[in-house]
Amino acid sequence: MIKRRSRSNLMLVAEWRHVQSIHEPTELRNPDTLVGHFLPALRRWRLSWLGQRRLDRLRSDPFYYYLIARTKYYDEIFLDAVANNVRYIINVGCGSDTRAYRFGHVLRQHGVKVLECDKSEVITNKERMAKRWRRHEDIAYRVIDLNDDTWPDFEDWLSKHNTDKTLILMEGVSPYVNKETFGRFLTLLAKSLPPESRVAYDYKLYGVADDFGRVERTQKPFRLPKEVAEVVAYHDEFGYRVIQCEQSSSLTNRFLADLIDPETPVFMEDNLVQLEVR
Repeated sequence: MIKRRSRSNLMLVAEWRHVQSIHEPTELRNPDTLVGHFLPALRRWRLSWLGQRRLDRLRSDPFYYYLIARTKYYDEIFLDAVANNVRYIINVGCGSDTRAYRFGHVLRQHGVKVLECDKSEVITNKERMAKRWRRHEDIAYRVIDLNDDTWPDFEDWLSKHNTDKTLILMEGVSPYVNKETFGRFLTLLAKSLPPESRVAYDYKLYGVADDFGRVERTQKPFRLPKEVAEVVAYHDEFGYRVIQCEQSSSLTNRFLADLIDPETPVFMEDNLVQLEVR
């Protein structure tokens, strides 16, 4: 049985997105239709033959529909940034995300460059697989582990590309990073990025699934309170203005309220925030 685990699982998210892109009706389909390229062929084949009982079991998990809404949400942020003359988009903890490939034609039209970052084994494998099936001359790849004390590859790239407005995306990343370390990374971005650059990420709420993400080097996972005023105050200290803060339940209802059964449980563990560098 495919099930959600309280630990980082890049393959799991990729599998769920792939399932959603091939088994859901058009209006509920996950827009990440290229994610299957990052799955082993045998696994892809098995997922294509999921039975109704297993699909129903997946759909009963509140995270299932939230994942569809979250994908659409970050797609919007990505495309809005391109339309608003962002020069660089940096995807930190990019995993199996395919926005740089799905929207490649839009990026090329607007002259936007993408930097994909993740842990060494993840980003190396992604770059290798991407070369097999997609143009990628506008995409660079760098190693980063946010639980490290320093990020030399990332900082080197940033120091050479810090004159133009930039978007930082961190989808599903912060719960797997120690709070102190994630705060230092936010500090680095605020000091290094040009004004009006934006940072978008999601986070777990205090008191909800407190053990989620606590594995290996992550012993004090990043968490923030639910209250928007406290979220604003937290980011203000780093030099950010909060543009938007939304609960995962609100996001799911905003994107999917008319498409899913009203009795379906809604995911309530996360908030999503968009920041602007002052």
